[in-house]
Amino acid sequence: MRKSDRPRKLTAKGMENLSGNVGIVMQALIREVRDETMKQMAKAQQETVKEITTSHERIIETLWNAWKKEQQALKQMFEGQEKAIRQLQQDIQGIQAQAAQERKLMQEQIDELKRMQQHAPRDIEPLQVQASEEIKRIHEKLDIMAQHAVAGSARTNPRQSFADIARTDRRGPTGYRSRCEDKKEGREMEMRSGGERGQER
Repeated sequence: MRKSDRPRKLTAKGMENLSGNVGIVMQALIREVRDETMKQMAKAQQETVKEITTSHERIIETLWNAWKKEQQALKQMFEGQEKAIRQLQQDIQGIQAQAAQERKLMQEQIDELKRMQQHAPRDIEPLQVQASEEIKRIHEKLDIMAQHAVAGSARTNPRQSFADIARTDRRGPTGYRSRCEDKKEGREMEMRSGGERGQER
């Protein structure tokens, strides 16, 4: 064994130097581990913050889109309600105008009926007089026709008795009789003629 291979004895000074070197190395290791840990923690924190931020952004974007859709739906609903209200107002105005026109027409009809009622007696009186005159003229014509009928019957049958003339007067205002009365009178005349011929024989 060579002399250099033999273990050296540590002196107090050597121990002190060794302890100092170990302390320096340990401090260096601790600093390195701390720095690395801080870096890892910072990186992890950044990633966590980024993830949280991204998640929050997504949530906010979702809420924003939902809010915009809701606002759009509300806008459409309000527009539809406004349109319905305008249409309803137009319908009401049309109904009011129609009702006013109908009221005006009804009032005109009522006024016309009142005027007719006021003038009715004066308008009816001439009509009544005219109708009476017409009826009187008709009766006169009927009487004349009856007289002509009686005179014609007397000329065609000179042997007609007073009873026959009386029966002729019962023909009515027109001077005409029914077929039954004519047949009855014909039979009576035949019977009288037959009786007269029998007496002559």
